[in-house]
Amino acid sequence: MKYSAIFMGILFAAAFTTQAQNADGQNRGQPGRLDLLTAQEKIANGQSFHTHQSEPVEPFRILGNIYYVGASNIASYLITSPDGHFLIDTGVQSMTATIKNSVEALGFRMGDIKVILSSHAHFDHIQGHAIMKRMTGAQVFVMDADADALEAGQDLSPLGFEGWEPVRVDRRLQDGETIALGGVTLTATWAPGHSPGCTTWGMDTVDSGETVKVVFFGCNGPNDGVQLIDNPRFPTLVEDALFGFDNMAKLQADIYLTGHPQMPFAGIEHQMRVQLRPHPLLQQQPWADYIADRKADFERRVQAERELLQGRN
Repeated sequence: MKYSAIFMGILFAAAFTTQAQNADGQNRGQPGRLDLLTAQEKIANGQSFHTHQSEPVEPFRILGNIYYVGASNIASYLITSPDGHFLIDTGVQSMTATIKNSVEALGFRMGDIKVILSSHAHFDHIQGHAIMKRMTGAQVFVMDADADALEAGQDLSPLGFEGWEPVRVDRRLQDGETIALGGVTLTATWAPGHSPGCTTWGMDTVDSGETVKVVFFGCNGPNDGVQLIDNPRFPTLVEDALFGFDNMAKLQADIYLTGHPQMPFAGIEHQMRVQLRPHPLLQQQPWADYIADRKADFERRVQAERELLQGRN
């Protein structure tokens, strides 16, 4: 996997750090307010997802029945079963060929992908859903709060960014709902904030004779640059995001995998490719601590915004 010199941060969080400008081009001194960015600034900030972050890489088995079939820094995970397979996230549109080549290189058939899932409705994770649905004949399952966005082809999250080809949703999911296929069960945990239906997927897999609890994490709270307090489109955004962190904190995880894996895989990818055991991802920061840190970071953002607002009054 190639490591970019311009790493945008996990889960699109740091993609919008451009200083917003006013109409006469003067810098407002407010980093990253998405509603203050010009169209040109948004295009520039999103370019890396269509270039170096979506470059093809060789697929590999991560552990158990979980395989990496994504790109350089945009994940797509294949979860196999005797009765068909799950695919979590399809990346940007250009990644569909990469995913197809990767699935087949691992010895699997695209037609055996039965269910397409998503971490959340942002273009860098679901822009390939419509093409992948046609390519495989799979059904698209998504958390109910993100379903309208997928079917509209529009980013209806606080990010409000690039869209995608609309895709029909076959099943709208609720918090805690499970999906079973060939003895493999995935559980959807609702964690709104990053998008209204942001979903953390959990499952058990057997690796080297041991049961391992795996979580697919894609819900790091609202993107940098999103107005948190009294957001006109999402008035309960702060409360929603805090609920999301607390809901994820209830999960048990031995290993967690992210939507932008470049940083988590750095230094250990070769060890994973050669199937080193104990698994190198078992050395991650414990899940409970990781989520607590993410929640604390978000709370600091809220406090900083609150102080900024108070200073203006």
